[in-house]
Amino acid sequence: MRPIGVGIIGASPDGGWAAAAHVPALRALPEYELRAVATSRPSSAQRAADLWGVDAFDDARNLIEHPDVDLVVVAVKVTDHHELLGRALSTGKMLFSEWPLGVGLDQAQDLADAAATAGVATLIGLQARFAPAVRTMRELIERGYIGRVLATTLIGSGQAWGPSTDSAHAYLFDARNGATTLSVSIGHALDAVTHVLGDIDSITSTIAVGRDTVRVGDDAVIPVTAPDQIAITAGLRSGAVASVFYRGGLSRAGDLRWEVNGTDGDLLVSSPLPNGNLQAIELVLAGANGAATRVVPIDTPDRYPELGLAGPAQNVANLYRAFAHDQQYGTAEAPSFSDAVALHQLLAAIEHGSL
Repeated sequence: MRPIGVGIIGASPDGGWAAAAHVPALRALPEYELRAVATSRPSSAQRAADLWGVDAFDDARNLIEHPDVDLVVVAVKVTDHHELLGRALSTGKMLFSEWPLGVGLDQAQDLADAAATAGVATLIGLQARFAPAVRTMRELIERGYIGRVLATTLIGSGQAWGPSTDSAHAYLFDARNGATTLSVSIGHALDAVTHVLGDIDSITSTIAVGRDTVRVGDDAVIPVTAPDQIAITAGLRSGAVASVFYRGGLSRAGDLRWEVNGTDGDLLVSSPLPNGNLQAIELVLAGANGAATRVVPIDTPDRYPELGLAGPAQNVANLYRAFAHDQQYGTAEAPSFSDAVALHQLLAAIEHGSL
């Protein structure tokens, strides 16, 4: 099929997630062409045009209406998702939203319903499931490497939501903005857990604001309302038990450990990096079964090594490729806005303490 023309709202040449992950992923994939970006200022739009050789705007409306853009990617603050995606829906173009889809369940449900009514193909930025280590873990479990799954335990650090921040990220500490340890770190983690191990049937939780203030820069101190300590226990449909805990900031004892224990073996995902966000870091897989007494490293080959990508760009490229495959062959491998709503519903249950 002809390449899908992509426009990214929020792709700044000065750095950020879109520049680090989306742009290199799209430039490596023959199924796509990056054709336009939108930033917040004329100066950054001009730098983007010069750097990437695409049309660039400081008004997202121009990108949404661009005749060569088939897929509108929204990679800005969550508080702007509902308005921008709603505007793009009126054009009938395909949509990619970064996770979370909206500020809370109501916004996510509204967008998913509108997209379904419009018959628009949608994609949500839940790329942890496409990380080579996560994909390999799922394949091993499906092949019976650890026998019947008994339990899983995941402990991680959100990296953000620590004792200090800068002015650009101060919004993360206000729960009203929809980007918290719960919605971001836990959301991505639970998507990976359920992708590997199946759906959750029951859940209980305890959430708290451990640090009630945060220092912004050198002088200001502001109150914190976003939860930064989240403990979850869950029963999976398979009968296995899950325990997930995320804290804001970092831990000197390590920032990611995800175990899956079975009747005949164990698997472990970890990362050497100071970050516990599954979707955004290099992951290492180890495992053992049978008579073995210690886990050993397990190779996690990339599904598409010819792309030459690593880290976040690799996972995002795998997500984009799955979506292109879905559009060409009518499959449903890539997560959609409907999947996003299901995850938002799970997070709402966690906020209320039980499912």
